[in-house]
Formats: sequence, C-alpha cells, structure tokens
Amino acid sequence: MLSGIKQPARASAAEHYSRLTVWLHGLLPRFLSWIPITWIGFAMIGLTGFGIDIGMLTLLHGGVHVPYPIAVTLSYTVASVANFILNRWLNFQVHGDIAKQSSKQLVVVVSNYLIWILGFSTVLDVIGVQYQVARIISACVEGLYLYLMMRLWVFRGSNSTAPLAPATDRAAVAGKTQQKSITR
Repeated sequence: MLSGIKQPARASAAEHYSRLTVWLHGLLPRFLSWIPITWIGFAMIGLTGFGIDIGMLTLLHGGVHVPYPIAVTLSYTVASVANFILNRWLNFQVHGDIAKQSSKQLVVVVSNYLIWILGFSTVLDVIGVQYQVARIISACVEGLYLYLMMRLWVFRGSNSTAPLAPATDRAAVAGKTQQKSITR
C-alpha cells in the first residue's frame, strides 16, 4: 500500500442491499413502478423470516417434539425479531431510539398475530375457505399490514437512509438493464 493514497471505503451490507433493491426495482414493468423500493426489500427479508419460522418450527416440533403451540410461538417470535433487526439495518436503514422502535414493533407483532394470523385466518376458515388457503390469504394481508406499520409507525421520524424511488435512479438502472439485454 502506497502511503498518502487514500483507499476507497468499502460498501456496507446496507449499501449493497440498497443497490440490490434499487436494481430489482428497476426491473419492474412500468405499471408497477409505484411500488416502493423498501417494499421489495421488505418482501425479501419477509421470505427470509418465513424460512426461519418454518425451519425452526420443523426443528422444534418435528425434530425435538416440542408441543406444537409452543413451537409455533417460539419460531414466530424468533422470526419476528430477525425480521425487525434485518429491516431496521438493511431495508429501512434507520438509526435512533431502538427501545422505542422495538416497543412499537412488539405492539405490531402482537396485533398482527391476533388480528391476521389468528383472527382473519380463523374467520376465513369458518366461512368455508380451506385452512391452508385461508392461511395464505391472511399471510398476504399480514405482509401488507406489517410493511405499512413498519414504514409509517415503527420507523417513522427515524433517521433513515433507505433508498427512495427517484425516477433518475430508476431510469439509470432500467437503461443499464436494457443495454445488457440488447448486447446479448
């Protein structure tokens, strides 16, 4: 290393994640360009959380034979904590009062469980929707609820560096994507 030459700073995981979500946003068809970049990041983290939830449920209930209600509660709790941490760090990129944010997130997680996981899916089941279909429908509504609550309440007013969806970034990403497809 030569003295006096400044080395470029390495990009953080959050910066790499932002670039990925901006790139993915640029791949959306124009009629879906209204979708926020943070929704794409939220969906990817949500799928990771779902994997943690199902994996842990399988390990606890299927492997260690923990009673199902306890296994579901533990796996949902761990997945919810992972989801909060990853969204805070990578997707919304917020800084600030983590105690206030996590207490708000606790309210969101409990209300989500009662309203959507338990309540809405039960109502769908009672009116005759097959229980797995009912759970999938409620999971879709639950995802929207969680995203909106995180974006508009849990992390509202926090010092966020999350990428917005400026048209110039979108056009630049879309232009690069089009150039690659033309050269192939």
